[in-house]
Amino acid sequence: MKKITYMILAFALLAISACDKNDAVLFKDESTAITADKKAWTITASSFSTSEGTNGSPQRLLDGDRLTYWHTDYSVVTPYPHWVLIDMKVALKMISVGVTNRYAATPNAVGMKKFKLEASNDGTTFTSLGEFNFAISNDLQNFPVSSTTAYRYLKLTALETQRVGTNHTFLSEIDVFAVK
Repeated sequence: MKKITYMILAFALLAISACDKNDAVLFKDESTAITADKKAWTITASSFSTSEGTNGSPQRLLDGDRLTYWHTDYSVVTPYPHWVLIDMKVALKMISVGVTNRYAATPNAVGMKKFKLEASNDGTTFTSLGEFNFAISNDLQNFPVSSTTAYRYLKLTALETQRVGTNHTFLSEIDVFAVK
């Protein structure tokens, strides 16, 4: 009985001490990752809206504020696909890419439904990291990718809309979790 009590106390101590490490994310396979620092990153997009006030610009995807957003240009009808290309300035072994929808009291249901992630070290030749479905949600959604190779560039391409007849998309944030 004492042995079980000691084991429970040791586990509780370990759990409490791990809570102080806010720079790491513990994944199901118990690996440790960092949230990549986006401060020096740059971003371009296939299009963006200039009529959204302080929003619309792709730079909003990197500002850490889920209340700001990138919005494709809808003054001219441009059909899917839409893309953003991020230069992370250094090559990272990515584990997961986090994508957050444009925030709304009722989650927006007209943005992208399906997208693909690609990575590159030169910004022109890309390797597929996978195609994913995007849920109608205000929450951060994480999409696992292989961490075998480090990449400098990350490209997200919106492939399909949630609602037939809409040609635009929007997102709030893109985050990268990488090998520590």
